Amino acid sequence: MPTVADHYDKLLAEHYSRMFGDYDAKVAEQRALFERLGLRPEGSPEAIDLGCGSGFQSLALAQLGFRVTAVDTSDRLLAELEARRGPLAVEIVRGDLLDALERSGPPCALAVCMGDTLPHLGSKSDVERMFAGCARRLAPGGHLALTFRDLTRELEGADRFIPVHDSADVIMTCFLEYEPETVKVHDLVHRRGREDGRWTLSASFYRKLRLSPDWVCDRLDAAGLRVIHREIARGLVTLVARS
Repeated sequence: MPTVADHYDKLLAEHYSRMFGDYDAKVAEQRALFERLGLRPEGSPEAIDLGCGSGFQSLALAQLGFRVTAVDTSDRLLAELEARRGPLAVEIVRGDLLDALERSGPPCALAVCMGDTLPHLGSKSDVERMFAGCARRLAPGGHLALTFRDLTRELEGADRFIPVHDSADVIMTCFLEYEPETVKVHDLVHRRGREDGRWTLSASFYRKLRLSPDWVCDRLDAAGLRVIHREIARGLVTLVARS
């Protein structure tokens, strides 16, 4: 069975940023979100971005004045962040986010795990391990910000086919298969050749955890992290917890 890292290396990393439209606009959107949630550097300016991808949140946090440790497993996505960070205070770390939390480092004012990274973890016990690691790394009064898709409600029929991106040369579609504890996510990428104009299909799949907001809030509380903000908009859950 392909792992999340395999799926990104084989297929998704090449197209990841284009799924979100204009890169700078996405960074600005994330900066506005952090400002709305009141997440600014106070006291310790250290922040850690767990599963940073190509860096939308990392750059937004650095623009706000944080010193950011950006962690991801994808060489391709980290190379894109490297190319875009300029003089901003972003340290890039290639590795597993759970391992990164185990390493020694300065106390953090903020930890973030955004996009839909949380369900990418291998099991619910890994989610609990991540929360425990964040609780250890956060300074007193520090914050953990999470966003993730609530996949507990099953889509049916054609609703399981989700358009992701389309342009003159690339069309991306996602197809979901529901299992008791996970969702099998199939990514289909059609690409048109530059020379012959012929379309080719690449496909791969991986599994995401089905995490309910109530379960996540309960596990945060068990780790000693008090949820102070909770919202759900179009299936995307946003949580902020305080140590």
